[in-house]
Amino acid sequence: MPKLIAIEGHESQRRKLEESLSDLTKKGYALTGKFEAASVPGGWPGVIAASRSGGLFDDKRMTILEGAEQLGAFPLSLVDLLEDDADDVIVAVFNGDTKKIFAKEILQKIAFIRSDASVPPWKRREWLINLAREKSCRLDGAAAALLAESLESLEELRAELDKLAFYKAGELIAVETVKQLSFDEGGNALLRFLDGVCQARHKDVLNALKYLESDPSPLPLLTALYNRLRPALYIACSSPQTEGQALSAIGATREYALRMARNALDHFGRENVKHFMLSLIRLSYLEKTSLAEGWIGFEVALWQLLGNSRKIARGSLADRDAVGY
Repeated sequence: MPKLIAIEGHESQRRKLEESLSDLTKKGYALTGKFEAASVPGGWPGVIAASRSGGLFDDKRMTILEGAEQLGAFPLSLVDLLEDDADDVIVAVFNGDTKKIFAKEILQKIAFIRSDASVPPWKRREWLINLAREKSCRLDGAAAALLAESLESLEELRAELDKLAFYKAGELIAVETVKQLSFDEGGNALLRFLDGVCQARHKDVLNALKYLESDPSPLPLLTALYNRLRPALYIACSSPQTEGQALSAIGATREYALRMARNALDHFGRENVKHFMLSLIRLSYLEKTSLAEGWIGFEVALWQLLGNSRKIARGSLADRDAVGY
């Protein structure tokens, strides 16, 4: 008699299916069939019969049943046919939960594979670092923070970590590696631009702009830069005693974004950041009127900010050249 494994519908379903099949294979089970529920005659009894019709020379067999919810409720009359330790295993894949499929009397006879517990945004950095450790790779804290803040899907984060771990092959996965490999050309240029402004890396800003200026309007880039520097503005307008409350009020709790905001304050000072943010608000308003200043107005404000960086004040010749000194 078969064992029934039910995999409910969720984001990680395909990964869970692969892991289940791999685990069964290690235990000696051979995959003997894969069926669409709608194509199996006889409903659940037909599925059980089909699971036992595998290869004659396989002592342990497993069968995949896709779209199992199409078979409807599992009959109570078949409960006694299910076993915990059996030579035949049916891995039933559902497009949703199984509440309407299995009565309470059946639940103890079935092995359920449900979705992983969700990970809140403020815990994803540590979750990623721990996951990397489980995969025997090393992930830098800043790299973990950047990944966690850039991708919402936990499955996408897992896939991205697998790719980075394969590429680095045991070496430390640093934030620069994430920037190079985890973003497409547009995302890479945008990230390089935003970080370049915050860290007063004038050449990075200039090189990124060459790509980003292909957009007819600077408004999307202007908005992205405003959002990146928004925590810096609130810090600049707060005292040390009220800074935490101000950041909490706007939901600015992400480690990487806060670090970039503090970098901007270190490089430009509070007053320059305030003045620049007012310029962005003004430009944003004008972009929605007939008085739009376009890329010229945005770049004038941008290079005025970068020209006031403390790197320039200290006399970095390379950066002076970058901003046209």
